[in-house]
Amino acid sequence: MTRMVSRRCWQTGRTSVSNESIRSEFGEVLALVQEQMRDLSNIQQERSTMMARATAADGMVEVTVNAQRTVVKTVVDESYLDDHEFAELGAHVTSAAQAAVRQLDKRSEALLAPMNERRKAVSGIAGNVIGLPGFREALAEVTAMGDSLQAEPTPTENEGDDGSSFPTIRS
Repeated sequence: MTRMVSRRCWQTGRTSVSNESIRSEFGEVLALVQEQMRDLSNIQQERSTMMARATAADGMVEVTVNAQRTVVKTVVDESYLDDHEFAELGAHVTSAAQAAVRQLDKRSEALLAPMNERRKAVSGIAGNVIGLPGFREALAEVTAMGDSLQAEPTPTENEGDDGSSFPTIRS
């Protein structure tokens, strides 16, 4: 990382930063921002298609959730009632859905980690570059894009939803 070299101007008594230092710092920040922008579209696409599946009741209840954390498929093994009470089914479905959402959250977090690190790096090295006209606004826009990725994905049509409100019974 390049450190700024300050010079005291003898005539004005003010500190100035060399153009070379600013150019170097700007180049580093610009490269990180460009990398961030390239990754943004890929990450949004990948997150929007994520699905997770989890089971409960010794694998007899299986729930699939999509990127919007919506249950899109529920499968109950037909032998479920041999070992479990019907009254427990709701709790098992809920448990499996929550486990699937936790899987999605972990995968999203891992997917976003490189972008979060780059954002921190940009903030850490931006120094005097932020004072350049228009740069602060551009940096704020990139930060806002990263923040929007931290939020839950926007709803889309439920993939795997056959329109039925009943779980599938697996035989």
